[in-house]
Amino acid sequence: MNGSARRVLRRPSGIATALTLTAMLAVGCGDDAAPSSAATHRVDGGTITYAHYQEPPCLWGGWVQQAYLSRQVFDSLVSYDNGAIRPWLATSWQTSPDRKAVTFTLRDDVHFTDGTPFDAQAVVANVEFWLKNLGWVSYSFLTGADAVDDHTVTLRTSEPNPEIFNELANGHFGIQSPTALSEHTAEQNCLAPVGTGPWIVQEWKRGEGIDFVRNDNYNSAPANAKHQGPAYAQRLDWKFVPDATTRWGSLLTGQADAVYDIPSSQWANANRDYQVLNYVATGRPQALTFNTNRGPFTDRKVRQAFVHAIDRAKITSAVFKGSVPFEGNGSLSKTTPDYRNVDHSLPYDPATANRLLDEAGWTQRDKNGYRAKEGQTLKARLPYGLGSIITPDGSTAVQIIQDQVKQVGIDLELLPLTQTQQFGGAYAKPADKEVSFGYWVWPSPSILYITYKAGTAQAPNGNNTAFFDNPEVEAKILDAQREPDPAERTRKYAALQDWFDSEAIAVGVYDYTYNLTVADNLEDVWQDSGNGLPVFSDAYFVEPS
Repeated sequence: MNGSARRVLRRPSGIATALTLTAMLAVGCGDDAAPSSAATHRVDGGTITYAHYQEPPCLWGGWVQQAYLSRQVFDSLVSYDNGAIRPWLATSWQTSPDRKAVTFTLRDDVHFTDGTPFDAQAVVANVEFWLKNLGWVSYSFLTGADAVDDHTVTLRTSEPNPEIFNELANGHFGIQSPTALSEHTAEQNCLAPVGTGPWIVQEWKRGEGIDFVRNDNYNSAPANAKHQGPAYAQRLDWKFVPDATTRWGSLLTGQADAVYDIPSSQWANANRDYQVLNYVATGRPQALTFNTNRGPFTDRKVRQAFVHAIDRAKITSAVFKGSVPFEGNGSLSKTTPDYRNVDHSLPYDPATANRLLDEAGWTQRDKNGYRAKEGQTLKARLPYGLGSIITPDGSTAVQIIQDQVKQVGIDLELLPLTQTQQFGGAYAKPADKEVSFGYWVWPSPSILYITYKAGTAQAPNGNNTAFFDNPEVEAKILDAQREPDPAERTRKYAALQDWFDSEAIAVGVYDYTYNLTVADNLEDVWQDSGNGLPVFSDAYFVEPS
């Protein structure tokens, strides 16, 4: 976390209505008061107001935007702490000799906020719930769980999975009350699920935000938390504010105490005047993925030409102004275990792009100047989730890509999708698009299996937006997953990343990044290092002593 250049102190306060843009936005970052060295003290209680970007359909689910919320209500078995696994609801664990089972010893002093005791049967109920309701849970290779005794439980996997702990630490695998799961309606568990965590859902006001109240009995913070016991603040008001400029304005005016991504134009000001937390998500970055099933990008030379035609590093720098890093690797982000840096491969080189397109036979020109072959224009469609998967800044980056590939004769059609279209499966079939653009959050190099495993007609793999189907390469991915020697596993995953990059199946543009900007009178907000999810239960307000 970067330090702040000044300290502006104010009493804890929330906002009762939707955040609004005020005239103060016109004056930049507020006053230029000299840094204060005045002593401060903690103020218990108060309301933390947080302005987030997107409103998901449920508090729990498989989208990372839901994990942000789940982290406030649920605890997990373990916590991921910068590469180390720390106790949470589990106090210790042991992996079986075949590496396909992990036995956890559980805490015996924790209760869900509905009074249900946390025990091994609660974990079994949650694993069964995940297997039925999380479509991608199979990619953790999790197959089931068995209660050994009241406070010992064994989780089983179909394959050895050294990252099972990282996966269990993320917000999607938070533990819910088995009573609520069995007795509440799906809608109740969607809007107000029950956990053991530091906050309790009081009310979800659709289109506005969620009001959380403190769990006064909270006693199960992870070992790497900044304190043990209930949250210092009394309330957490989580507002949904889609516009970045409005979020920034709410921080300037004191309507919010912490905000999600701000306009990239304000990044330098935020680092100067506020606390800034910046986290690169594990998994796959915002990547361009080419349709290898049909169309022009079945040709490796055309894929490579497209990549050589765009200046990915410069686009990222110009659009995000330092708030988001360039990422050349289209398969793994830089925070993912066994990541390999390929930033210098397939560099911006329009001359090479033109040569490759000539070699691929796209030597004709249509009436608009685009390349053609056998009377067909070199055209590609790129649908993308504007406002769900791609931010407005990301949309600007895509538009620059469109302009740059035009310079070498590629006609790229951009198709922005609503959230409903994006998650409803629009443009999801091989015949619907030639290029995809998006990320996948996952704390393991097994993301390669998620995004490159071939589906079937009966069970298509919607995560495989390259429509990639190569049994030999898929077998190598599983071989790397099964490898018991860490160094050899890293080598195998490196070779796979090099291959996917050289083949230009998918190439990175920028990392999916969680940025939080926090007011200076709110201390100890942090992001967990498994997902970058914001943690407010350790945060407290300060005022002058």
